[in-house]
Amino acid sequence: LNSFGKFSSQTSNSDVQPATLNLHSSHPGGSMQSSFHSNSDPYQQTQKSSQQQTFQGLRGKSIDTSSGSGHLSSDQFFNTKNSMGNHQSNTIADEEMRPGLQCASYGGPHSEEEYSELVYWQNIASDATFTSPYYNPQVQGSQVASPHRTKYLLFEMDRSGWNNIRLGFENMVLLAHSMGRTLVLPPKRQITHGMPDIHGSKTISFDDIYDIKTINAKQNGLNIISMEDFLKHEAVNGNFHSKATGTAIYPPNNRVDWNNQNLDPLWSYISTISRTFNWSPGQCVLAFPAKGNDDQHLFSMMADVLIEKDGRPYPNYSEFQGKPVNVDGPTIERFREVLAGRRKICLYDSKMHAENDVVHIKAEENEHRLILPFYAFLFWEDWRQQLFAFRFVRDNLVYNDAILCLAARMVNTIRDYVRQHSPENDGSYDAIHIRRRDFQSQFTSTKMSADAILAGIQDEIHPGSTIYVTTDERDLTFFEPLREVYDLKFIGDFGDMLKGVNPQYFGLAEQIISSRSRVFFGTYYSTFSAYIVRLRGYYSVKENQPGSMSGALQNTYYLPAQWKKDMSIYQAVHAPFFAREFPIAWRDIDKF
Repeated sequence: LNSFGKFSSQTSNSDVQPATLNLHSSHPGGSMQSSFHSNSDPYQQTQKSSQQQTFQGLRGKSIDTSSGSGHLSSDQFFNTKNSMGNHQSNTIADEEMRPGLQCASYGGPHSEEEYSELVYWQNIASDATFTSPYYNPQVQGSQVASPHRTKYLLFEMDRSGWNNIRLGFENMVLLAHSMGRTLVLPPKRQITHGMPDIHGSKTISFDDIYDIKTINAKQNGLNIISMEDFLKHEAVNGNFHSKATGTAIYPPNNRVDWNNQNLDPLWSYISTISRTFNWSPGQCVLAFPAKGNDDQHLFSMMADVLIEKDGRPYPNYSEFQGKPVNVDGPTIERFREVLAGRRKICLYDSKMHAENDVVHIKAEENEHRLILPFYAFLFWEDWRQQLFAFRFVRDNLVYNDAILCLAARMVNTIRDYVRQHSPENDGSYDAIHIRRRDFQSQFTSTKMSADAILAGIQDEIHPGSTIYVTTDERDLTFFEPLREVYDLKFIGDFGDMLKGVNPQYFGLAEQIISSRSRVFFGTYYSTFSAYIVRLRGYYSVKENQPGSMSGALQNTYYLPAQWKKDMSIYQAVHAPFFAREFPIAWRDIDKF
């Protein structure tokens, strides 16, 4: 569910070209003049540190533990003291770690002051060295032959738009790390909803959006490889056997490169060599015990909750409204908060780990589809491991520098425009995301007229304010009632700044732009809006904004009106899980 595809060089008779924005003229019809110019390809791959390794041989990157800087076991990690003080983390100066932001190669901004406000992630040394209880570095991270089999996690890319795909990917990366498995990325394929790239292709892969090489090099206990490498080094060598006959089976036609191909034959083959667990996020919470060989007590905990052993009724999410459980609270209390009506616990245990070399997560349109926030499905018995997982997503699954630097240029341009037109303004702007078109037929309750949108936002956004509008609506005359009250800006107003930039980045940059606005209104049920809300949560923690300690967001709202103030008070996760983000994702995330 995203807002890609909203501007086209050809418009129908009902379409209008968005007004252009001139920083050097008060006339709204002037063209925008950007002070940022780039002679380099804005979406080229930058050369990473020599410490970053691609897949080598069969077992992914090697990990040298002899120097004392290798992985920490879970027990070591949990006993490591990090001098956080008042929830302040130590950062580490390491070429393998993601820097704050580097925009010189992407056309600017060239001043740290102009892009530093976009940095919400941290580099925390102890997080980078943490490994799951199931991770075996002698097998998963070694180049040396081992009598034990490497464990893999394979998954299919969801058959929808980017933000649903993103939700699934966040789950997969955390699953791979928590299960101690090498993550195999699916082949590149056409995305269902999205703009063509600069070459006219809708093909997308995760390393187009994230810096996978840096993640791979940075995080111990997590190895990420391509499907091509997996097939080349395992499958075509006859390392997998039929469950029925025990004979070696090979990929269709021994093919290893499946990028932008019909993937049905590949996934059919993968199904014959793998195990798929029937984990349904609407039915169960998937729990990871603190120690890989000790899990029965979690089943007992679930049973105690179901039979109301302690005299308390089965928990309802409304019990936790404005009253979150401490992030370091007892396991059962944290568990009760995230149950959200589910009456089953799913577990990954040492037996499942030992008996299944290849696990396959499918993307079928059923109850097993993982398009929900990771924290609404995955649960870790030890609170420190849980917060590590939350921080891993925040600090590693960050859009690449090309996207962030584009967003930084656009944010600075908007702020400069606002200051020039309202000298008393510090550069603050507001933002709204209005999802329409096919979305309204799927979620009929979100259908709103422009007058209804105006009525919904005018109590929070002052008349005359500059509003950045992200939308999939192509007929911009729809917004005329809002234009009579506000100074509206759209991505089409950025003219030359967008030339040479991969159009697939536009919607992602708009999420960053909206996350930095003073007030934001999103569309309920939209995972595009929801991610903006989560980013605003991360920024609220970084900047210690009012309400950040409770997880509440003071200037973040939803449309239509019945959900307007959902983010103004802490709420526990509840269905439908994808419809919005929840404060558990960022509240007290840096506690050690």
